[in-house]
Amino acid sequence: MAARKKKETDTPTPVPLPVAKPRRRFYMQKMPDGVGERAVRVRSARKGARDQAMSDFFCCGTEPVSDRNQRSMESLLGELLSELQLEEDSMGPELLAEAWRDAVGDGLAAVSSLQSVVRGTARIAVNHPTVRYEITRLKPQIMKALNRAFGAGGVKRIVIASA
Repeated sequence: MAARKKKETDTPTPVPLPVAKPRRRFYMQKMPDGVGERAVRVRSARKGARDQAMSDFFCCGTEPVSDRNQRSMESLLGELLSELQLEEDSMGPELLAEAWRDAVGDGLAAVSSLQSVVRGTARIAVNHPTVRYEITRLKPQIMKALNRAFGAGGVKRIVIASA
């Protein structure tokens, strides 16, 4: 039994682990005028190394240019609209109604209407299924008449919808 007591006392006492110092997240930097100080975030070594690698790769300074390929929305829209060469009154409702009346006559124009012509597709609204049938039957003649009004190739397709 004496040997047993000896073993229990021979065990070393645990040594406490060193306590890590809390990381400094900010440091105080003097203002350029020398009057005050401001808190500045501490940059990690990993982020600094990443920034340095990026600047070495792109052959630029440490701060990348943030507005290199940026344009204002106003300048972009102005450029796009100027390239479209739109005529202001080209597809007004009066012009559509007149072209439709000339294409189908007063009888069909009273019970149907040309809603829009967009990218070669004429959208027609009808009030009754029999009117839809008549317009479907007369599609080739209507397309020729609309192309005379809007220019060759202006209407390539007709879509009929219920009003």
